[in-house]
Amino acid sequence: MASDDDHITGPTVAIVLAGGGSTRMGGVDKTRLPVAGVTALERVLRAAPADHLIVVGPEQDDAAGLHERHGARFVREDPPGSGPLAALARGVEEAQRLLAAHERPVEEHAPAATGARILLLGGDMPLLRTETLESLRDHDPRGTRVVALEADGRPQFLCAAWPLARLRAALDAVAGPGGDWADLSLRRLYADLGPDELVARPAVGMEGADMDTPEDLDQVRRSAGPRIAVAQVRISEDAEENLQTLRRAVAEAAMRGARVLLLPEATLTPFGTDLREAAEQHHPRFEALVEQLAAHHDLVIVAGTFTPADGDRVHNTVIARGPGVRADYRKIHLFDAYGARESQTVAPGSELVTIEVDGTPLGIATCYDVRFPEQFTALARRGAQAILLPIAWAEGPAKSEQLRLLLRARALDSTCAILAADQAPDPHYRGRAPRGIGESAVISPLGQVRAELGREEGMLVVDLDLAEIAQARLELPVLEHGRAAAAALEEPPSPSA
Repeated sequence: MASDDDHITGPTVAIVLAGGGSTRMGGVDKTRLPVAGVTALERVLRAAPADHLIVVGPEQDDAAGLHERHGARFVREDPPGSGPLAALARGVEEAQRLLAAHERPVEEHAPAATGARILLLGGDMPLLRTETLESLRDHDPRGTRVVALEADGRPQFLCAAWPLARLRAALDAVAGPGGDWADLSLRRLYADLGPDELVARPAVGMEGADMDTPEDLDQVRRSAGPRIAVAQVRISEDAEENLQTLRRAVAEAAMRGARVLLLPEATLTPFGTDLREAAEQHHPRFEALVEQLAAHHDLVIVAGTFTPADGDRVHNTVIARGPGVRADYRKIHLFDAYGARESQTVAPGSELVTIEVDGTPLGIATCYDVRFPEQFTALARRGAQAILLPIAWAEGPAKSEQLRLLLRARALDSTCAILAADQAPDPHYRGRAPRGIGESAVISPLGQVRAELGREEGMLVVDLDLAEIAQARLELPVLEHGRAAAAALEEPPSPSA
């Protein structure tokens, strides 16, 4: 059992080495090459979970923008071009200066850098994930060891978490006779670590990839899926308030670089209100605002609404709007369970829907659909790499456990990433209509919970790694193996003898 002292107390500084051209890439600065719409360096900066971001390398035209968006500080190695260890030493010097200026001592008379961690990163590793870097940072709470990403059986020298004091000591130990680090490689730094000082964490998918050659770059670009934001918001009975919630969520998703924003089921109006009235009076304005915001921010918005159906009923509709995308999914499976009768007010849909964002197919389903695995496998067979799932989960005994189990099971059934956006519950609501329990989540194609929220409002952001999905389908070929059973179920039964 961990003691009370086993927690992270100090600040984290990410030092990103991002300098110089690559001879094998034609002399270009590979950290500024575009990957899925932004440069490799920007992808690294927005993934890094750090209190301070320091980029060591030549400033280019993007420096001011990167500073404004991420707070990144640019410094040069001294002298320029003297090698990775010299660049790192310059970054450590700047980190110590920042910590002395901004951080309070952990204890009286203690230096400001006590407990500080350094995330040592490469600016040419664009598929790094925030959750992976958090695990490196938090793996050793006492701060006595170095934790590095491991890819292809080797630790990645430029994806590791170091205790600042240990990093400073390691640099001093390998410094040249003149007290500098010119022309020294990172391998020298790691060679000095004792057998118990280095911990490796295996990479998943392409997160350990860098871009040393044109072939590497091509592989990275093929693996880089769109950035998706999952918004967990509270839905009001006031239509105007929900439009403001939509605006805020879109602005945050755009600021965080998302290409897709996923909002909950019933973002237009919550269950327990007059759905037909909302569909007729408020949906047109809601849809128009979605289209306007999607065009303005150059992203795809996927949100739950209601549209008129037969008689007095509505369709529980998910609209997807954005550059090159216009689709409506009408919820197929209606929540006639646990005493609820969604079919009294909602008419079912009958068609599966996928959309394509930046060349990546994404499936759409809604809430109660998650209990029907055949829908998810069918979407995967239509090419979906991930499935977007707006929900308004109902409260009840064991319902939280069921939600997490179902999300993980559908990921395994389809070997798709599953992204679920639930409503954040109103703590003052006492009705019986489903108003969400929170717990929005991102699930890997092999059923691992990659990121999740509690009951409060919040946003998850994930960069799809298409190589991870392909690898999952290679290791667990359930889609291929299930084709025979699916075909047999579609065939009419043979006449009995």
